Amino acid sequence: MKWKSVRIKNQVGEILFEGPFNELPIKEDYIIQKSIDLYQECEPCIIYRTHITKKLYLEILDAISVKPKKGTVVNCGDYPQLFAPFSLNMEETKMEFL
Repeated sequence: MKWKSVRIKNQVGEILFEGPFNELPIKEDYIIQKSIDLYQECEPCIIYRTHITKKLYLEILDAISVKPKKGTVVNCGDYPQLFAPFSLNMEETKMEFL
């Protein structure tokens, strides 16, 4: 699957992240907790990490109910629980698909 690139901007227009959607930084605590929940493993291997992160990215795309096409903008603040696992503070940001 080829992931679309995104740009995350805060309220004042500063770019917080720009790159492939599947490279948005995820909190390590989230990955470890999911690994424990799914695999009973507190030190996830690369296979577990990949599955956990890919599942999160796909859940987000499904939940925001938009096709990730160029120019689509999503207000991340509308989905606080969904974007909570990311290392970026995404409360008052917008994500634009490039």
